[in-house]
Order: sequence, then C-alpha cells, then structure tokens
Amino acid sequence: MIRRHDNVRELLSKAEAAFRQASLKVIQRARQTGTPVIVWKDGRIERLSSEQAELELRQADEASR
Repeated sequence: MIRRHDNVRELLSKAEAAFRQASLKVIQRARQTGTPVIVWKDGRIERLSSEQAELELRQADEASR
C-alpha cells in the first residue's frame, strides 16, 4: 500500500526538479541576452549576473543534499 507521505515526497521531488529546470532556462536566457537574473532574496529584489545565479543555484543544490 502506498502511503500518503510517499506521494507527498514524490510530488515534492518532481516540483523541485521542475523549479531547477526552470531556473536553468532563466539563467541560460539571461546569458544569451546579457540581462540580469531577478530574484527575491532576504526580503528584497536582487539583480544577479547569470554567473552569480548559476553559482547560487549550485550552492543551493549542494546544501540540499
């Protein structure tokens, strides 16, 4: 029998993968167009270079492991 928390874990995993994929697309588009990546961080809006956004994404990935 599949437990509810297994379904929730699977859904969370899929959502995280979708957010990561979307983030990579945003970073790629910013790199192509030479525009900043706009993020909400620490209660305020920040502009990041595509390189900085990619670095922060990698750091978040490492921290979540």
